[in-house]
Amino acid sequence: MVNGKFPAAFPLKHQQKDMRLALALADELAQEMPVAAAANEMYKTARRKGKDDDDFSAVITALQ
Repeated sequence: MVNGKFPAAFPLKHQQKDMRLALALADELAQEMPVAAAANEMYKTARRKGKDDDDFSAVITALQ
């Protein structure tokens, strides 16, 4: 991560999809998940930066 290299073990786009599914289930169950919702926003920011196919650790780029 320090070197800005994110070889994909599990692509960010798939991690964000899973997070989206978890949040949808939480909504159905009327369960609040504020930390997961905040994390999902960071994943979306990283995806907008073109990190879809990088490892999900590329979420760090959302903070840069």
